[in-house]
Amino acid sequence: MKKLVAQTFVLGLLLLAVLALPSAVTAQALPTPGQFVRNLDIRCYGIPNQPPLNVNLRLDHLNPVLINQGLPFELVTLFEPQALCVPVQKDNQVPPPDVLPFIRYADLKCYRIAGPPINVTLNLSQLNPVIAAKFGPNVQVVVREPQQLCVPVAKNNMFPPLEIRRLISQLDIKCYRVESNQIVGGNVNLTHLNPLFTNTAPENVQFFPQAPIQLCVPVAKNQQFPPADIRQIVQFADVLCYRIQGPPLNMQLTLDHLNPVLRNMNLPAENVFVADTRKLCVPVAKNGVFPPG
Repeated sequence: MKKLVAQTFVLGLLLLAVLALPSAVTAQALPTPGQFVRNLDIRCYGIPNQPPLNVNLRLDHLNPVLINQGLPFELVTLFEPQALCVPVQKDNQVPPPDVLPFIRYADLKCYRIAGPPINVTLNLSQLNPVIAAKFGPNVQVVVREPQQLCVPVAKNNMFPPLEIRRLISQLDIKCYRVESNQIVGGNVNLTHLNPLFTNTAPENVQFFPQAPIQLCVPVAKNQQFPPADIRQIVQFADVLCYRIQGPPLNMQLTLDHLNPVLRNMNLPAENVFVADTRKLCVPVAKNGVFPPG
């Protein structure tokens, strides 16, 4: 009799878990590609005096425009980390509640890489209305050599919830130097979105009076491609980077890798000092191919 009661109790708990599952999933449903990418604004700070990682990787393009241009995979070595990029909102434009839980964990550590130039001309459309209003809706760039690979990380053991981590852990972007005739200027108010920095007051930063410096595009590492539902989002995660000047972060942080490829290498956590403001990267579409949604 006691055994029967125990079995009934366990079955009841399992039933409750199953009934609760749909609401939990619905609460953190994946955003559309458009919802996610249009809010992907990241502010990058310098990480000085770090040793090289010396990890070799194969990088394959994910964005449909670059795939259709037949760009080959590239073999790169991750040298020293150069920057930590963290999510921000511009002026008073708060990401909508269906995408904010994902965007607020979009923290990326950027390692120096090297390689030959690809010399591709692209017509870019600004996806964030704040930047489109400041600099115009379109800009043409010539994409040159790769400079950085930016990979997702967690800060100070603050890992994203599993359903959010599933998306953010695949957010790897490769940054190329670009040349452009567009000269920008002016300022913008930036507010941190990551939970670790919620007590940081909004800051007014200034754009350097120069052209954009980098275009960062999504890639897969070592032929381990994102799951299909995640890939349809991250494949459009293209950001155009501008030099800015603003207050330094001046914070010591512990960074852990999130991407499965690097985690499976058992790379240790890295203690870094995050220093001066370097750049602001904003979402763009390439050659009229816009993220759905």
